[in-house]
Formats: sequence, C-alpha cells, structure tokens
Amino acid sequence: MKFHALLGLALLTGYSFAQTQAATPPPRPITYDQAVANEKNLFAADQKHDMDAIKSMVADDFIDVNKDGSTENKADLLKEIPTLKLLHYEQQNFRVVSIGPYAYSISYDSDATVIGADGQEKHAQNGLNTVWIWRDGRWQILLHCRGEQKILTAK
Repeated sequence: MKFHALLGLALLTGYSFAQTQAATPPPRPITYDQAVANEKNLFAADQKHDMDAIKSMVADDFIDVNKDGSTENKADLLKEIPTLKLLHYEQQNFRVVSIGPYAYSISYDSDATVIGADGQEKHAQNGLNTVWIWRDGRWQILLHCRGEQKILTAK
C-alpha cells in the first residue's frame, strides 16, 4: 500500500511538473513501441556505460526507490553505473499506461546478471516500474521503482 501511495504521488507530481516545464509538446501521444524502446535504450546505455546518453535520459530530479524503501538520486545513479558490469539483461511482459500527453508509466519483468563493485556476480529477477516525463523536448525518466527481487545465484 505504501508503494502504491508513493507511486501515485510521484505520478501526480511528475505529471503536473511536466505540464508546467514542457517547452515543446511531445510529437504525439506515446505508443507502446516507443515506451518499450525508451526503456530498452536506457538499459543499453547502462550496459555500455554511455554516461552522456544516461545523463540525457535521466531527469535532474530523478528518484530511484529500492525494494527496502531507500532512495537514490541522479548523482547516486551516475556514480554507481561505472562500478557495475551488466553481463546480461532481459526485459519482458511490458505494460504501458499513459498519464496524459506528458507522462507515462512502464512496468515489466527484468532478469539480469551483474558484476557489482564488490566483484561478485549476481543474477536477479525483479519487477520494475518506471515513470517517464516529457521535458526539454525529450522523454526523461523521473521515477524508477524496484519490486520484489529474487536472487537466483550468487557466485
């Protein structure tokens, strides 16, 4: 329930803020295929450590909510990405919800194998949810939430 209240507040805040900050309207309402492509492009940039692409795709007021309720901001994310090596990732079962012309939410199942800053390889499956807003003439990620995580192997 706490997660849903947080997500609802974030969606409302993001939508309202996006409306006031949008310099140019989106070219047209987001489609399922565009929303999925945005999410896949973010993970591809993460895998390549393309920090310029990530900086462009992540809103300055970005918040990442971890399963335990702790949060990270854009600076934390940009500091963490170079310390990780994403060996494999899969995204499936995408669900897209439009929140008006300036925001949408995308939820999906993730399966990833990562080598962390500690050098340990981890394979985990997560339910993920991302809120994107239209700002500065492009789609940017505002909120990312991790759902239940299942660690499959730890080497």
